[in-house]
Amino acid sequence: MTKSVFPPGPEPPRLKESLVKEALKKLQWETLSQHLEMVPFDDIILSELLGHIRRSTDFLLKRSNTAREKKRNTFIAALRELLVEKLGPSASEKLNALIEVVNQVEAGYEEISRTQSNTVAAKLLPETQASAALARAAANYNDLMDSFASTMRKAKVLNLQSVRIEDPDGQSYSPDGVVTNIVDTTSMTMLLLGHRFRWFDDERFLILPELPEASDDDIYKAGLTEALAASWRQWERMEQRCRYFEGDLEISVPPDLPQWVPEKTERVISYDHLTDPEILDQVANDRLADRLIQTFQEMSLQTNMMSKASGIEGAADLPPGVFVSPQEAHAGVALSEILGYSIVDDDERPAGLRLIEWVRGYSTLQVLAQQRYDDLGTIGLYFTIPRAELLGILERVGMKNGAAATFIDRASLKVNSRDLFDHPLIRTSEDRLIVFGPGLLTADPARVTLSALGNESEQLSRKGRAFEKQMLAFFKDQNLVAKSLKFKKGEMEYEYDVIVEWDDYLFLFECKNRSLSGYHPVAAYYFALEVDSAVKQVKRLVSGLLDSPELILERTGIDISNKRIVPCVLNSLPYAQCGENDGVFVADASGVKRFFEERYFNVNRPHHLEGNNAAILHRTAIKDFWEAENPTPEGLVRYLTDPFQIELLIGHTTTRHHLFGLGERTVVSVLDMVRTEISPASIAMMFGADPDAVAREQELVTKSIRAAVSRQNAKAVRDADRAWRLRSRNEPE
Repeated sequence: MTKSVFPPGPEPPRLKESLVKEALKKLQWETLSQHLEMVPFDDIILSELLGHIRRSTDFLLKRSNTAREKKRNTFIAALRELLVEKLGPSASEKLNALIEVVNQVEAGYEEISRTQSNTVAAKLLPETQASAALARAAANYNDLMDSFASTMRKAKVLNLQSVRIEDPDGQSYSPDGVVTNIVDTTSMTMLLLGHRFRWFDDERFLILPELPEASDDDIYKAGLTEALAASWRQWERMEQRCRYFEGDLEISVPPDLPQWVPEKTERVISYDHLTDPEILDQVANDRLADRLIQTFQEMSLQTNMMSKASGIEGAADLPPGVFVSPQEAHAGVALSEILGYSIVDDDERPAGLRLIEWVRGYSTLQVLAQQRYDDLGTIGLYFTIPRAELLGILERVGMKNGAAATFIDRASLKVNSRDLFDHPLIRTSEDRLIVFGPGLLTADPARVTLSALGNESEQLSRKGRAFEKQMLAFFKDQNLVAKSLKFKKGEMEYEYDVIVEWDDYLFLFECKNRSLSGYHPVAAYYFALEVDSAVKQVKRLVSGLLDSPELILERTGIDISNKRIVPCVLNSLPYAQCGENDGVFVADASGVKRFFEERYFNVNRPHHLEGNNAAILHRTAIKDFWEAENPTPEGLVRYLTDPFQIELLIGHTTTRHHLFGLGERTVVSVLDMVRTEISPASIAMMFGADPDAVAREQELVTKSIRAAVSRQNAKAVRDADRAWRLRSRNEPE
């Protein structure tokens, strides 16, 4: 690798992001104009400024606000005049094009709001609309669970990572996706009603009025509100992708409408922009979800967590040793594994709670929701509970010293909440809370905790150092020379998290621990920026190594003069890229560890033994990572270049247009990613194995297990019969 070259001297002054954001939020032209006078206003500065405007949620008006719109028009006019003065008419034209995008986005929100206000559902009392929306969500969730149970009964082999349900028309769909739609739609309905009827208090919590029981007719009418809430959510996601990832909205009107449009359509809005950062973000989030499912399955097979949960009826301490549900036991292990330290021993309080308290809170709500659903069916999917009663339950299961009250506040729906997964509690009048079951029952407490902290903009400060120490220890356990290093040369300081000497290679790992986006476009954008920043940092560190070979030898005993340096950003969560990013690999800890620990990639098939909690896990080897008897540095470079987990997920992800309406006359078409079903056959085909051979091997094992079980059962029957006959002979007549 050649030496990196960096321009000498200080960088020219750039825009201060925080100052620009504040000026856009408050529409303070004087503040922005004074700042623009302090920087060399050129095309680069113009691009930065327009980017800030494009991405500013505060600059955007999602709801009608005449006074703010007037103030914004004045702001835009002043900026337009400045651009013409500084850079000429072409700069003003770029601003005009951007404002046109903003206007298109706002017009979409306006059309949804206008359509919603004209529906029959809008004529219902506000509290009836809220009650009907919750009842409709419960009914939809219950129907989904019935379909899922039917699929489970019919399936011979079930891959929970990509299970599909088939409807009566033969169309298949993901139950995960349906749950997400139910929760997202209900979340947006509650928030839209909150804005419309001013149900937010001074702390921005949603406070619902007392809700009447919704009739069947009310619930039917709520479907119209539900559809428009879904449109709002889908439009919001699309416009965020458009604004943050620089896409364009294409608008078609008669006579240029596509042939597929419904009759009487007057306008089609198309968004076909899909970027690599978005694809990689979805793959990373899918991998995290798959990983949590897999570890739950493995713990179910290998431990007795399913039968050892204490429940929430009696007193329970916080972990270790005690857990209220199998989901909590898994969440504690999974989070500790992901973060690189035991959350049981961690006293840090992100957003006011220890991590084990976050997990205990969500797990307790989950158990409570499951109890109500089991006892009451559909009507138990959302229920009201006095705040004092919920406080008592949480305190009883270990959330002492104010932790219970803090958790209730953090888990309650607010104006800026993402959804009812992170915030499954809704405040009502008279200090009561609605617990929303569909946001709890299928949720993973570990994943929800990470998402909730991300929504709170909380980064876990311990994660970094603990992750570095964990990886340093891991490489040493592989009998490799692994070091951390820090030195200063001139005015430049260099800090190396992990460097690993392995034969003729020197691997440089920069350990990063930023939380994933949770599928949110805005968070995905900033995550991609963090990756790019980390890549630049690693390139600087490589330059420091190449400039200081004698110092490296003195400090570490490693002679880098004849080494191939392999720079890598290493993420604690499962985010990786294929190939090199500007000469730097981007990988994740779980993938790198798996390379060392397992030579083969296997297709797993669990066989549950009837009448027994035990199970047998059969593994069929598909891919050889090492291509040797032991791991080699060349093999690791091959893995970093082409991580099989990324290949696997991308190979089972396709693009598809989905349609939704903004109103009665406008249809939106959005290109998005869709997960396809993963099966042993599809995996085998991806990696060049014979799918028929894999199927034959798995079927042979299945038959062997069934035969063994049958023999064991027959023996048990013979033994019981023999014992009965023996007792009969010995008993007096």
